[in-house]
Amino acid sequence: MNMIYRQPMQNVPKAPLISVANLGSVELVTLSQETSTSIEQLTELAYARANKFVLVLVENGSISAAQRGRQCRLEAGQYAFFDCSNAIRFAAIGDYKLLGIFIPGFLLQARLRNMPAIVAQPLACTGSPWRIAANLVRMLTNEIRHIPAPTAYCYANQVVELVCVAVEADTQSSFDFTGRNAIFRRCAAYVKSHLADCSLDPNMIADAMGISVRYLHKVFQESGESVCEYLRSARLETSRLVLADPQKASIQIREIAHRVGFRSQAHFAAAFKSRYGISATTWRRTASEKLAADPVCAAMVAEAA
Repeated sequence: MNMIYRQPMQNVPKAPLISVANLGSVELVTLSQETSTSIEQLTELAYARANKFVLVLVENGSISAAQRGRQCRLEAGQYAFFDCSNAIRFAAIGDYKLLGIFIPGFLLQARLRNMPAIVAQPLACTGSPWRIAANLVRMLTNEIRHIPAPTAYCYANQVVELVCVAVEADTQSSFDFTGRNAIFRRCAAYVKSHLADCSLDPNMIADAMGISVRYLHKVFQESGESVCEYLRSARLETSRLVLADPQKASIQIREIAHRVGFRSQAHFAAAFKSRYGISATTWRRTASEKLAADPVCAAMVAEAA
């Protein structure tokens, strides 16, 4: 549901105008203000979304933020990630305008292995990757009311992917001192494109990358997960997204399990419940009920059906 919060104006400076729009699994936020008062609404939104990260991109002016003992000032053309499971303090410094993207934590952590290092760190939006990502977010923010809910999930996946591509381009030189991050990204991309192959294993990945299995394990060890753990996480997280996507509601769970590389539905069911604490069936039903409970999204789904 799209929401716009306005505070009453009674002979006082203009209060912040904040817009929050659901786009599938992510939320897009625009916030602007013509005075130097605080931006408490953004702090409140983050507090209510403990399982997400928020990307804050400053378009005009500047803001300050603090988290985990880190304090930063974001100027126009800079962005930073913040972990909503930890307390965040935002404050405005004069006039400002910003874009925010709330992204489920499991999506980012599956794609970016250096999240702890970049939280609350100001980074510059430079190069074509950020121009592409930022332009898409602005366009979707403007068109959100006309996007059917099922289609929104596809756009949400594209937003996450483009943001991660841009972040990787920005952080490669700042946070990668070994040169192995590029190899890790190549391996991760290969895994993602071959999830349906149930025979995918460290030997196959190493052969495709032209490196030894021993070196492959060393590269993944630095990310905090073994190769096999990463492969299983990628399969489960991909299946979780597919199960929540209303456009794929007609696909049976056993087919989804097969598409992400599980040899049997029983093996998939056990792995899914072990990871997320609920069955794949319950997760799909819960996601569907949440969508149906939103009158705007429900109307869009009915219209698209």
